[in-house]
Amino acid sequence: MAIYIVFDVETPNSANNRMSAIGISAIKDNKIVANYFSLVDPESEITPFVQKLTNISPKMVKTAPKFHELAKRVVEITEGTTLVGHNIDFDYRMLRQSFQRLGYDFKINSLDTIPLAKKLIPDEVSCSLGKLVKSLGIPLTNHHRAEGDARATLELFKLLISKDTENEIIQK
Repeated sequence: MAIYIVFDVETPNSANNRMSAIGISAIKDNKIVANYFSLVDPESEITPFVQKLTNISPKMVKTAPKFHELAKRVVEITEGTTLVGHNIDFDYRMLRQSFQRLGYDFKINSLDTIPLAKKLIPDEVSCSLGKLVKSLGIPLTNHHRAEGDARATLELFKLLISKDTENEIIQK
């Protein structure tokens, strides 16, 4: 079975494409084989709205590593895998743009849990991460934090794999 990287990032504001936190869980055969979670110094302002939403303050990221200090580890963990996330386009774009600023063209296969959930759990009213995992009984602690959202997305992905009787996820 392939290795999947369940991935989530937090951003300091909507105006730039930087990260203030990164969360990675690698799974193979439905077992966690690696975790990597870190605050990231976004080298930019964290808006009051985002501070309230994520509980990430400028003081917290002041001594956090900058993305270039984490980049090699991210490449090592993700190489040859598939990136999985809830609304993965957003997180993947943030990751690619962070690498582009370093002069590196980061490309990886990606898989979004939103369309998978819509197909495999069609009776769910909402596909927002918080509402979806709550209705499925999946714990979500530290919502809007990369680590908490990545852990909940990991459990959601495992549930989706178990419901994927036609092996669509694996074939993709």
